[in-house]
Amino acid sequence: MQKNTVIIVATMLLLVCANVVFGFDPMGPPKAMLKKGQPSVGIEYLYGNMDLETSTSTVGLADMDLNNIEINKISGVVGYGLFDSLEIFGRFGLAAIDVDSSVIADNPAASIGSSGFDFSIGGGARATIFEWKDISVGVLAQVSLVQLDGFDDYVGPDNGQFGADMTFSISELTMTEVQLAFGPTWNCTENVSIYGGPFLHFVDGDLDRDGVSFFPNAIPPESETFDINERGVWGGYIGATVLFSKSPNINCNVEFQATGAGYGVAIQLSISP
Repeated sequence: MQKNTVIIVATMLLLVCANVVFGFDPMGPPKAMLKKGQPSVGIEYLYGNMDLETSTSTVGLADMDLNNIEINKISGVVGYGLFDSLEIFGRFGLAAIDVDSSVIADNPAASIGSSGFDFSIGGGARATIFEWKDISVGVLAQVSLVQLDGFDDYVGPDNGQFGADMTFSISELTMTEVQLAFGPTWNCTENVSIYGGPFLHFVDGDLDRDGVSFFPNAIPPESETFDINERGVWGGYIGATVLFSKSPNINCNVEFQATGAGYGVAIQLSISP
């Protein structure tokens, strides 16, 4: 057990220290779901909405708020039980975001529009640390990375004075997300369990903006980079698992996550022998 504990702690620290970001990923129960040597495959979808903030060290550029960001993610997931009390998993799929310019009309610099769908990757581990009758208590840690481009160009209103619009484009948005969760799972019936608890949510990344032009035929300034940070670290989540079959094991998770700056709704379907 001591060896398993060391491996669990080392895995969690590796995920926290990894510098690979974008809002919310499905978490599932905070406990090991697979036995030692047992694999699993699955698919998941998440819709989220969050507020982020940006900062820059460039003189003359104001910090930006990115409000009401809509997130869509669909991923394939693979898992493997290292021990009965510890499993690891990885995910790969597509992600896209959309920023609602109607809620940030007073800050046109944040109106970055919609991105195209781009490849996203991630991974993590979940571990059971205590079990009593129908209740398990465990931890989960996961990290994800996505790079988005294909954003709509922003065209500001005609300023009237110069007869030209303010325009700029976002060339790339790179984000890393880390989630750390702790909580119980209650097997309320043979086929249904409920899980949830508090979690920490860290976001880091950067946004590259190509330039701004106020005059026709003007040469825009060089590309600028803004740092992206989360606006809500603490959160909570709740979910339910429904077991459809035991041989093979087919189950579905449905969950809701929320922090002070956003929320996410997710569904996961997995199968294991």
